[in-house]
Amino acid sequence: MGVHFDDAAASALIRVARAADDAFTGQGTTRRSAAETAMDGFSGGYADLFRVACATESEERGRLAHAMDDLAQQVERARQQATAENARRDKLASWQARDTERDDRNRASFLGDLVGDVEEFFDPRPTTPPVSPTPISVAFSSTQRTRTSSGNGSGTSSATTENLRTFVVQAKACNIVLRQQLGLVSDAWARFVGGSSWVPLGTVSFVDGGSRLADENDEDVAWVEHIATAFEQAGSGTLTNRSLDLAVAAFLEAQGNDPVDLLSHMDPEVAAAWLAANPSVLEGLVTSPPAWGTPSTILQAIVAAERAIGADPVHYASVLQQLYVTRAAEKTGIDLATWDTSRGAPALMGQVAGSYEYYASLYLDNPDFTWAGMANLVGPDFAAGFLDLHSFRDHIATIAPLLPPSMRPLTDQVAQMGDDELAFYEKTFLDMQKNIFYDASTMHEAYLADGMAGITELQAAGLLEGPNQSEQQAAVSSQTTLQAWQDIDTGIRTGRTDLVDSGNEALLYREQHDTIQRSYDQMRDHEPTGEALTTMLGIVGDASIPDTKTLGQYEGGFSVPLDYVPSLPGVQGQIETFNIPTTNISEFDVRWDYIENDTLPAWQELAHGDPERARELVGGSVPDRIDDRRLDHRLGGLLDDLHDTEFVWQ
Repeated sequence: MGVHFDDAAASALIRVARAADDAFTGQGTTRRSAAETAMDGFSGGYADLFRVACATESEERGRLAHAMDDLAQQVERARQQATAENARRDKLASWQARDTERDDRNRASFLGDLVGDVEEFFDPRPTTPPVSPTPISVAFSSTQRTRTSSGNGSGTSSATTENLRTFVVQAKACNIVLRQQLGLVSDAWARFVGGSSWVPLGTVSFVDGGSRLADENDEDVAWVEHIATAFEQAGSGTLTNRSLDLAVAAFLEAQGNDPVDLLSHMDPEVAAAWLAANPSVLEGLVTSPPAWGTPSTILQAIVAAERAIGADPVHYASVLQQLYVTRAAEKTGIDLATWDTSRGAPALMGQVAGSYEYYASLYLDNPDFTWAGMANLVGPDFAAGFLDLHSFRDHIATIAPLLPPSMRPLTDQVAQMGDDELAFYEKTFLDMQKNIFYDASTMHEAYLADGMAGITELQAAGLLEGPNQSEQQAAVSSQTTLQAWQDIDTGIRTGRTDLVDSGNEALLYREQHDTIQRSYDQMRDHEPTGEALTTMLGIVGDASIPDTKTLGQYEGGFSVPLDYVPSLPGVQGQIETFNIPTTNISEFDVRWDYIENDTLPAWQELAHGDPERARELVGGSVPDRIDDRRLDHRLGGLLDDLHDTEFVWQ
């Protein structure tokens, strides 16, 4: 039986994809000529926007043409692989038929076994391995284009309206062809996918991305047409950019009902002015903030509009935090739209690794952000723990013999954890990691944007208050965090390392006490395995900062002497030390004592005593470090840490 592959649909898809490639590439001359005509007499801020829009269209259309060629090549490869697999299956089926015939004939013959062996020697079973189809993966995305004056509202723009309208006519014709070709490719792709389930699919975004490019091209045409109309109505070939901004903003508003889509085409300065002039729209965006994943430029416009009208920061606190978190995410490519902790650790490694890469960028750009450097170094330990949860049960069998018999009930509980319990702990850990990133990135981005004024605004918005705290505790947290940033700021300006260290230590305390302690409590209190799991975390955990100890080593463990000559005074033999903690690392006092007196001093010694080594470690590949910190890779070292032997003759 052949593989599920529609050869005719594949041939049709290859044909239309190549035709689309030719069509998209062939438009270059026409579009370039139309743009050059429009630019004749076109100058100022809006001419600059138009030039960028044309360059963006050309670059993206070129990438889309390349995607069509790539699609054709990948489908052709799939055809060849399907043909090879069908040939392999046919050959195997033919041999199986001959083999069955031989078996039937040999059973009826006196010399059957001997003859059968001879025949099989000259007709062996085919050994060609099955063909593994290569996934088809064709990615393409299109960006939204800015259509207002990019902060150049005080300048002017000039244009020749006839030339603009010539561009409109020629660009419209090209847009029609582009959309027709995309439709043909989309239909052929749907037929191919429906008839070729044997071929796996990877990232396939060229259909949606191409449609978005077509939409942007159509919107460019309407935009240029509106600019031409604005010049005609003014009766002049020159207008201020601000008057064009207002005209275009009104045009964009009329084009659709989604305020976020309208703002995506406006420069933040123009968008903020438009929002301030439309208070009902602004209020709606503050009351129900845009979805996570919305570009920071849109959030910036909302915040700027709120500031312009003198709103209380408490009113726009949610959008303010979203703005800063989004800016941080954009720096390392974190996808906030899909950061759903219920998806599990493997699916979120992009967000997790991106968080630690963001901390690295903070520290490498400004070594006074030592909290970020430390967070980057210990973060991969945390992430490896997420990934190890599902294999934790298996590793317990290796670790258990080194633990005291009194801990056997705990190891048994962990070894017998159900999948639902593992899912709870995994999600809780992922929530902790996400909450740290949201809180820390908010503060660091606010400081980077506006210094202490940005931090003060966060305090006024209530964003420095610790979550899930009483009113009194929240007030203390807010004031302590404000003081931490004042110390960091003063230390940076005056070169006082002690103040920088003090402020960063306060941020570390906030992370451990205010941000994640409640989650640790929930895990420890989770029945029936919470106490056992959190105890084991303290046994197997360590920090990848040079010269740190495990929790058991820090506490000192307990020693058992083995005396070979008990009749003599002292110990003649060996002392076995088991570095097993007697406390639970999920308890704040235990964890903070360990951090404050072991992990933090080791990091500060590294950061101040050997800054180049610190930068080298922080700048290392985060995914590689996560992999290195998996239990499978460090189990030998962990077992050594848990047990020491000293030979003595006293």
